Amino acid sequence: MLVKPISFLLFSTLEGVAVFALILSIFQVRLTPYLWQAICVNLIMNIQSYLLREGWSLSYLVPVINMLLFIFLLAAVVKIPIVWSGIMTVTGYFAYAVIQSVFLKMLFGSLPISELQAGFLKGYLLQSICAIAGLLVSLMLYRKRIGFSPIFKKLEFKEEYGIVITLIILSLISTSIVLYYNEVWLNMMFFALVSGFFIYYAIGKEYRDD
Repeated sequence: MLVKPISFLLFSTLEGVAVFALILSIFQVRLTPYLWQAICVNLIMNIQSYLLREGWSLSYLVPVINMLLFIFLLAAVVKIPIVWSGIMTVTGYFAYAVIQSVFLKMLFGSLPISELQAGFLKGYLLQSICAIAGLLVSLMLYRKRIGFSPIFKKLEFKEEYGIVITLIILSLISTSIVLYYNEVWLNMMFFALVSGFFIYYAIGKEYRDD
């Protein structure tokens, strides 16, 4: 009886750490000082994720709640301003989602996403492969200094502050809507577009702060 929830927590925590590593590495922040905090927060994420999936069949809400917890982790532990925490989380989380969508299509083709989310071995295999790929990409980005090093300060202009917050909130809401339909190609395009937009914003912000 305990095999399924334990397996779910183990593989989901591995994947969650990979997501957090990617979030940090894109913005050239080192993971290791925050590793244990990330593991603890990911365990909380995965417990609520398991309850939402198994108890209430609300799996499409899981990524939104997870992103909010990642924002909290960045703001409370890494000490990054809340708006920048939102930008980093959306950028990195969606970039990882693109990686996951690509591997899903490559390895399993037209297999229903619901089958992979139900705790089958194929789902755990996908999580493991994506987590390893995410960690390797994160390591390469950080070692090669590929990414952005913006000045993490509060946005100075009220208009900019409001626009960015609105876009983050819209991204979170849109995520639930897109995942509700569970279409791989739609997921891939949506995550790529949103992640690309915030990367574009980060590039522009980095140059404006120089």
